[in-house]
Formats: sequence, C-alpha cells, structure tokens
Amino acid sequence: MGWSAAIAVAVCLSSSAATLRQISDSAQRFFSRGRYAEAQQILEAALDQAEHTDRRELAAILNNLGVAYWNLGRLRDAQRTYERALEIRATLGETATRDVARTLSNLGLVYTDLNYLKKAEESLARSASLNESLGGTADPGAASAWLNLGGVYKAEGRFAEAEAIYRKALAMYEAADSRAGIALAANNLASLMPASGRLAEAETLLRRAIDLWEIDLGPRHPLLASALNNLGVIYTTTNRFDEAKECFERAIRIGAAVLPPDHPNLASYRIGYASLLRKLDRKKEARQLEQQARLALDRHARNNFLGHTVDVRQFVK
Repeated sequence: MGWSAAIAVAVCLSSSAATLRQISDSAQRFFSRGRYAEAQQILEAALDQAEHTDRRELAAILNNLGVAYWNLGRLRDAQRTYERALEIRATLGETATRDVARTLSNLGLVYTDLNYLKKAEESLARSASLNESLGGTADPGAASAWLNLGGVYKAEGRFAEAEAIYRKALAMYEAADSRAGIALAANNLASLMPASGRLAEAETLLRRAIDLWEIDLGPRHPLLASALNNLGVIYTTTNRFDEAKECFERAIRIGAAVLPPDHPNLASYRIGYASLLRKLDRKKEARQLEQQARLALDRHARNNFLGHTVDVRQFVK
C-alpha cells in the first residue's frame, strides 16, 4: 500500500538586507499554507539580487528555495541548492550555526529520498549534534534532525532504532510545545506500527496529527493529505472501507490541488486507494489508478535524474 511520509524541513529567516528578509518572510507564509510553487517563484526571483548584495542572504534564499523544491518533488534541484548554501556558509566561516544545522537536516532528507543513505545519516547526525550543542535537548531544530534520521533508519530496515528516534523526537517536540513538530513525529511514528500489528496505536497517532494539522494548517495542506492517506491505509487493513474511502478521496483531492502531477506522494495516495478498490472488487478503477501512479513515478524518476530545469543546473554549480 502507499504509505506516505511527512518529514520536517527547516526554513532560514535571515536578518540583514531588509528586502531579502521580506522575501524570506513571504516564502515562509506560502510554506505554512502548502503553496510551495508560489514560494519557489518568489525565491527564484530573489536569487539574482542576493547574488550581488549579500552572500549570507544568498545562503538563506538557497536553503528556502531547496525547501520549495523538495516539497515539489524536485530532488536534484533541492540537493544542489542545499549543497551550494552550505558551501557559501563555509566560505563565510560559518560551520556551527543554526542555519547550517537547518540546511544539513534538509539535505539529509534529500539524500534519503535519493537513497544515499550513508550520506543522509552523516548529514542528519551532524545536524542533530550541532543543534543540541546550540540549543539543548528541547530544541525543535534538533528534534527535526532526529526525526529525519529516523527516516533513514526506517529506509534501512532498522525499525527498532527508527522507532526509538521517532519517540525521542516526539518527546523533544512536546518539551518545546511545538504543535507542528508533534504532528510530524506522530505521523511518522505511526508509519512503523502496521508492520508489527499495532494498528490501534497507529490510528491514535494519526488522529492526533490530523487534529493538529487541521487546526493549524487548514483543510487543504499537503501534510494533512499525507496523514489522511496513512489513516486510509489503516482503515483498509481493518476493513473499515467507508472510512478508508473518505480518507483516500480527500487526500487525493488535496494532493491534486497543491502538488505537481508527478509528485510521488500523490502517486502514493492513488496506490493506497487502488488497494481499497481491489478489496471492494472494483478492479478496473484500481488498475486505472495504479497506471496513473506508475506513469507519475516514471516521470518523477526521469525528471530527477539530472534536475528539472536547465536554469537551475546553471546557477547551482
């Protein structure tokens, strides 16, 4: 079935050039509403100005642009922007700051999605250690890095270690009273439960994430779609078909409205719904959804072989 992950990304809000700071703030507002394509447009428009005014601001813009690219499924483009942001920070003598830790954590996500798991683990472990040295064990930035490191362990099949780290991240978010972080950790922790038959615990965690995201992010945010899809998987497994259908259909509506058509999460939602339809003996509809998902995943893989756009390959050298 199509279980989808909701993972933590961090945005750099810089504090020097006023105009570029306003652009970063505007991008943050788009991120909070799940409007990643619009954030991408304003951040790309700011690159030339940042190139010629302030290298520190340029690094912040690149990090935030990487967040937009990653959320839009543009993995190679995100990788290049994050790596260049870190290179710029290094030339400025910044190797142990919160902004560096944020970008390292974000880059670790991309490495995980590209299956560069050793590089992902190194980047995320460095981010978590750096964050904790700067802010202590209740710092949300450190929790974000630990949460993402749990995703690496999950990808490697190290489920007990992944669960321990997810629970650690959840406790850190709770100590920091970070509602957004609590929802993320609950969603990701729930992803480990079905394999060991802990479906009731998974449902409780997902309901917690959905309740928080519906209040804080509204009814059309991509993170909410991820949790709805995951809850649909649980309902399908427990033969609660009407509830599963409602979850999948809502997840697909949200994903189709806010994500690119070849985004892997949207494909995951369709695969999950197809599994339900097969149980309901609606095999023709299931095959159609599965074909849509396969074509989208093929396009996604092709687009991420080098990167989506020539211009991105030029400016991120």
